[in-house]
Amino acid sequence: MNSERQYMIVKILNRLLIKGYSLLEAIDMMKQVHGNIISRMKQKLDEGNLLSHTFKILKFKPFVHDTIQIGEKSNKIQVAFGLLEEQFDFYLKIKKQMNKVLLYPVILFGFALFCFEMIRINLYPIIENLLIEFSIIQNKVLIIISFHLLKWIACILFMIFFILYHKKNLANLVPSIKLYRTIILAKQLVILLSCGNSLEEAFIILQSSLNPKIYNFKHLESALLNDSKLGLSSSYSESFLQYFKLGMKTNDLVNALKDYITIYEEILIDHLTKLSYYIQFGLFSLLSINIFLIYYIVMIPMLQISENI
Repeated sequence: MNSERQYMIVKILNRLLIKGYSLLEAIDMMKQVHGNIISRMKQKLDEGNLLSHTFKILKFKPFVHDTIQIGEKSNKIQVAFGLLEEQFDFYLKIKKQMNKVLLYPVILFGFALFCFEMIRINLYPIIENLLIEFSIIQNKVLIIISFHLLKWIACILFMIFFILYHKKNLANLVPSIKLYRTIILAKQLVILLSCGNSLEEAFIILQSSLNPKIYNFKHLESALLNDSKLGLSSSYSESFLQYFKLGMKTNDLVNALKDYITIYEEILIDHLTKLSYYIQFGLFSLLSINIFLIYYIVMIPMLQISENI
């Protein structure tokens, strides 16, 4: 089941719960909309499974059943659904932007790499034989750059992603990644605090559920209590700490974190939108240069050959 369909189910359930329907009534009312999924959901609930475990069985996103589980433990399932809808909406916005930033450029880059390689393998050897026959010499360096530039760039990008994947804290050096991770942490804190957990309990839960290679809570506690400086590779931004301290000072941490999320979600989306423009411009410029180089090393010799005939 795709993310959009999961979001629709969560959204409709939340709206029905807000209207005052019980969970079972809400599920029954959804049978006409998502028949198969809702039937399986009701079956699993009738078998005695918790709603969070049912979502897990139905292969919903991990944050869905984790959030519902928090709501079940605190008996605040409606609050959990409301926050879950907001979190899912954010997830889909980021997914859409990441498709623009990475998916489309990667497909175009891969297609161009394939086409240029086919020219190098199938077409250029024929032209090279003709050039030898007519004693026309080409610039070897230019040929290497024309047919291997994209492969070099692909290798460099692969190495960067490989390093960032295995050294997750280094990814925090990228501002957009750090901001995204901080927003995710803020959302998790809002869910836990809104469902009745104390701040200490919330930190304990997050330490066991979030990746320790990404989130170092000792650094966060030290920064909050001792005003120590955060390193560049820290997952926490200075703005997050400011809102956190303000929330603790005013004894309204949940609303302070919600304000942070609202403001910085928009900033993150804006960053990703601009990044997609830069990547597309860079990619189109790179492909244009590469096409020109290949045209130069293929067509110019052909014109020279035609003059010698």
